[in-house]
Amino acid sequence: MSPALRLFGRAESLGWSADECAAGRWDCFMLLGDFECAWRESDSIASRGAPDPHRLWDGLPFTGRHVMLRCLHGLGDTIQFIRYSPLIRAEARRLVVEVPARMMSLVARVDGVDEVISWEVPRSHEPHWDQHIEIMEVPRAFRTTCDSIPNRRPYLDVSRTTSDSARNRWKIQGGSKVGLVWASSAWDHSRSLPMEKLVPVLRKPGFSFFSLQAGPEQSRLVHLPSGCNCRDLVDDSITPLETAAQISNLDLVITVDTMVAHLAGALGKPVWLMLNFASDWRWMLHRADSPWYPSMTIFRQPRQGDWDSVMRQIDAALDEFPSRRREMDSVTLEA
Repeated sequence: MSPALRLFGRAESLGWSADECAAGRWDCFMLLGDFECAWRESDSIASRGAPDPHRLWDGLPFTGRHVMLRCLHGLGDTIQFIRYSPLIRAEARRLVVEVPARMMSLVARVDGVDEVISWEVPRSHEPHWDQHIEIMEVPRAFRTTCDSIPNRRPYLDVSRTTSDSARNRWKIQGGSKVGLVWASSAWDHSRSLPMEKLVPVLRKPGFSFFSLQAGPEQSRLVHLPSGCNCRDLVDDSITPLETAAQISNLDLVITVDTMVAHLAGALGKPVWLMLNFASDWRWMLHRADSPWYPSMTIFRQPRQGDWDSVMRQIDAALDEFPSRRREMDSVTLEA
């Protein structure tokens, strides 16, 4: 990572865009877990004043303000950073959150949120606001470091009514119940693994597997060979709140880098993240854990495209999971 930092500095000295070079260094620092250096790069970009539709914050405190928190990036980003809502609301007079329509019912349950709106839903009035911020800017607003990430668990609420409803609907019962997602969106195909790689895992005794896979890859379930144990839990109308309710009834979620990874982590559910080699900055480098989600374990590709190594690690970890689960249940009962 140090050579990359030096190269970005060299490029800037030779006249390349200062903002683009700063953005490259930002990625490097976040991968290294050096958030404060990353925020200084963000400060430098903001000080140069170039227009950016994703930089909405005025840089001023939230104290006494009517704040509009805009969630304009991916669903996973919204889930990861909505944890900051109580911190914003502790300073602000009012907090309104703007999200895609299918996220409204989930975000409405987050502490600190006064109102949830969507650009996809007509409304009779526009809520008043005098300060807005895009949700990806919030960690910088609080100058977050690895040691100060807000980590109250769970920070998403799935009521008992919704959870029981999901349990009755899908009749999830018995054994170790494991949710699976093997494909991410088309935005980054390297995050997805071929479903065939899961076949040995899906034949393991002692587990009941449930697909949380959405999108085109969901249809591939019908092509699984005999002996595979995997029930589909997704339909076209499912919302993130309903997915959260399903996850709450599982013992473990195994997923690639997609919304479900964030959702399981936000619910405090054990989640195993199967991570591609050139992964996103939020997972940092060389870590098997995540300071964003204490219940997460990361299984990383040692080389680009090497999902076989990841699946061998998953297979071995599943062998140990029942005994680890009994230990966790015992600790919970004693507490």
